[in-house]
Amino acid sequence: MNILSRCLLVSLVMAWMMASVAQTAEPDPLFLSDTPLNITFEAPFGQIDRERDKEAEYEGVMRYTDASGEELSFDIGLEVRGNWRLQKSNCRYSQLWIDLKRGQVENTLFAEQNRLKLVVQCRAQDRYRDYVAKEQQLYKVFGSLSDMHFGTRLVNATYTDSDDLDSSRTHLAFFIEHQRRLKDRFEMEDVELNSVPYGELDPQQSALVGVFMYQIGNTDYSMTSAAEGDECCHNTKLLVDEAGRYYPIPYDFDSSGFVDTSYAAKPDPSFGIRNNRSRLYRGFCIEVDQLDAAVSQITAMRDKINTIISDTTHVGERAANRSVSYMDDFYEVLENQRNYQRNIVNKCRG
Repeated sequence: MNILSRCLLVSLVMAWMMASVAQTAEPDPLFLSDTPLNITFEAPFGQIDRERDKEAEYEGVMRYTDASGEELSFDIGLEVRGNWRLQKSNCRYSQLWIDLKRGQVENTLFAEQNRLKLVVQCRAQDRYRDYVAKEQQLYKVFGSLSDMHFGTRLVNATYTDSDDLDSSRTHLAFFIEHQRRLKDRFEMEDVELNSVPYGELDPQQSALVGVFMYQIGNTDYSMTSAAEGDECCHNTKLLVDEAGRYYPIPYDFDSSGFVDTSYAAKPDPSFGIRNNRSRLYRGFCIEVDQLDAAVSQITAMRDKINTIISDTTHVGERAANRSVSYMDDFYEVLENQRNYQRNIVNKCRG
């Protein structure tokens, strides 16, 4: 029996497990639709992109037209965020935090939102638009696999410099749900530790994250630790339930082989892989049925995943075809028991 056949035996168990988690998983209104929002941000963007100061806060305004045709305007705070993409040599435009006032957003699409990440198109060229769209696709892919995922919403964002109102640009962007909203929806707690033992991770969620990260060619993450002084974990947020189980939820996929950005840092030399398109399984060693369940989740959703990544609404056709081809290479590994054993099972970390 090959890996794909064996995985079908555990798919019903996996579906039941995820359904039990999903009971408190109703998304907020902002994340219930895939329709992009047309939003104008007015703030001192020239100053923001010059300074790139994480300690600074800037005032601005956010405007959009709601479903009834009414134009709404919110006072917002803005802060820069990130590390690699914050460097001017990598990105011309800063990644942003958007802070909202609860009293202003009540009874609007942004109800329950107080602080949101905005993934900003890094530079003006078309390929950077593709990067944004492809990264958001990966959030949707993981969302099709696990109810415990960050909600996202695409935005056609117009940035008007409040110090020069004749200066504006319109680029693709997307909002990312804040971890506090995620923990509240699942009635869990977030984690302020710098690291956690891998044996205390929820085995099914961590297996799913490990296989997913291998699928998209991402090694730039950790499910158990962060840089010194940071909260766990690197490009993964942890939630903890009453029983003390930790649930990893991944984010920031721009260094993955799937997105394949021109500015991504090279893989850690200790990984022994040539570039970000090369796959390396970095999941932990677990029971074979748990690993099979994770693989089952992904293989069962292959058609839906292909629908997501082949969509050319916001991605060029050539880039979309390349995405499908890259994913096909992953499924070829699963379809060959010997390759599956060598590239995934034998590469697990104990």
